[in-house]
Amino acid sequence: MRILTVAAMVLCFAACASPRSARVLTPAQRDAVASALVIRDGLTGDRIDLDEAVRRAARADVVLLGEYHDNPDAHATQQAIYARLLESEPRTALCLEMLERHEQPIVDAWARGELTTDQLIDQTGSRTWSGQPNSWIAFYQPCLDLARASGASIVAANAPRPIVSRANKEGYDALNAMPTDERAMFDLPIAPDVGAYRHRLAELMKGMRGTDAPVPDDQVNRMLRSQRVWDATMGASVAQALDSSPRAVLLVGCFHSDFLGGTALEIMARRPGTSVFVVALSREAADGLTAEDRGRGDVVVQVGEGLTPD
Repeated sequence: MRILTVAAMVLCFAACASPRSARVLTPAQRDAVASALVIRDGLTGDRIDLDEAVRRAARADVVLLGEYHDNPDAHATQQAIYARLLESEPRTALCLEMLERHEQPIVDAWARGELTTDQLIDQTGSRTWSGQPNSWIAFYQPCLDLARASGASIVAANAPRPIVSRANKEGYDALNAMPTDERAMFDLPIAPDVGAYRHRLAELMKGMRGTDAPVPDDQVNRMLRSQRVWDATMGASVAQALDSSPRAVLLVGCFHSDFLGGTALEIMARRPGTSVFVVALSREAADGLTAEDRGRGDVVVQVGEGLTPD
């Protein structure tokens, strides 16, 4: 399985400990699941329906569809929203955190019909990307199928794992010194202000340790370098997708997009004036938004707990 972000490791831990095969939904089942979820305005907490959420999203240049990697409700919502966005704009590009830039030729070959879906999955090592058997087929392939059927671009948006590891261990100077062909596989951050993002990361890392003791600054800074290479590369990939597509959607772990997180900041820094709409998630079943969820996204979808053992 690919290296996940620190947020993804936390969110997937329980599901990965007792995996259950992810279930493929029909379009009708997908829409039924997504329509039954509680969706709230991200600022007021007012409840809205799925169609209203999509209407709002369709006004933006970029839609960040946040996810908990192991959560079927989240993926049903992503698929339902992307399907509806394609109805209003068939060229809405699909960008994915789950695929890395060096894998773009594989994605393009699949889109042209030169590879089967099984070959796409095997050559990118994605079959159990979210930690459960069948997770790629159930969670991500439906969006790829929608994009290909519509003729929309499909973008392998993320940085290769070895690059992210080097950012953590060696810093950005080492990455800048890499050969030109390797340097094209990633971007370095340009967004100026990530103070709040760093604080969220430090708190998350502290929670992973199960202690109230602060995480040493050097450890936070190293992890932040990795996070920001992911963010910068995905942000640049999305910005570039807008050169040939009128709208772009990014499937991405919530930590990168919540509260206009690092990926959103990188998109806006690279393409000033770009409007970004964030679909965030919450596992809180509150009547309204909790204080912690207010402002998490333009809309906040209240989802279930994710996969559990049979």
